[in-house]
Amino acid sequence: RKKMPITFWTFLIGGFALSGFPLVTAGFWSKDEILADAFAEGHWMVFGTLALAALLTAFYTMRQITLTFLGEPRTKAAEHAHETPLTMTLPLMVLAFFSLTYGWVGIPDDFMGRNFGPRNWFHDWVASTLPEHLPTVNFNWLPLLTSVLVASLGLLGGYLVYRKYQAGQEDPVKKALGPIHKILQNKYYFDEIYEVIFIKPAIWISETVSYLFLDRKIIDGFLHLFARVTYSIGSIFRNYIDMPIINGFGDFMGEGTKKLGKSLRVVQTGRVQQYMLIGLGFVFVAVFYYLYKLFLP
Repeated sequence: RKKMPITFWTFLIGGFALSGFPLVTAGFWSKDEILADAFAEGHWMVFGTLALAALLTAFYTMRQITLTFLGEPRTKAAEHAHETPLTMTLPLMVLAFFSLTYGWVGIPDDFMGRNFGPRNWFHDWVASTLPEHLPTVNFNWLPLLTSVLVASLGLLGGYLVYRKYQAGQEDPVKKALGPIHKILQNKYYFDEIYEVIFIKPAIWISETVSYLFLDRKIIDGFLHLFARVTYSIGSIFRNYIDMPIINGFGDFMGEGTKKLGKSLRVVQTGRVQQYMLIGLGFVFVAVFYYLYKLFLP
């Protein structure tokens, strides 16, 4: 608190507002209204649960304040602490200001059975936005005293229990709660119960049913069967259609062309005299055929 005064005071104000410190914090007015409504409606279980939650909230909030800011430094980091820049402390100051003042706009008209001023305009404005009129909760001392009592006891208890606590010591609450602390520390064993009820069955289903049966047996089996059938059909096409017909016809055309080329290549000697004799031979045959058709009908 001495090395970080702005952070300390704003944190203290915010913590007291969270705890519902009476009258001077916004958290008190919101908590008081909730308790008053639960009490007026006769929801005793809700009222008791809210009061207990408010007590525990004030207790752990004061525990945090005490361990962080009060007493001697408990860690080496705390010994070298320093105030944070304005970019961080300014938002804290703004929040602290509204944590102290903003609750005053919601003070009921008949708080403590008396009228402290003009009619609350905020209540009238909120009521005007609702589709139907909600009845006003009449003032009662019991919810007010309960709100003040749980906040005060929680804050005082948090300070008294942890004011002399040093790092490395056993938490004082652990010894006081005994086996209940173990249950709370393990979060009512919800994680373990969740693992037994949901996680392990889900893993078993995914490994046994989904993987071994659905994936390996059905899906993979169908794919492997489809692959074997497709491979067999492909082999039939290759052995009886592709190789003998398509490839055979292509090979026949290629080999035939090559053989024809070899046969005709012998006439390509490059000698002009030979070409002239062949040409004269064709001319002689043509003239003979023409004369034969002309004189011998």
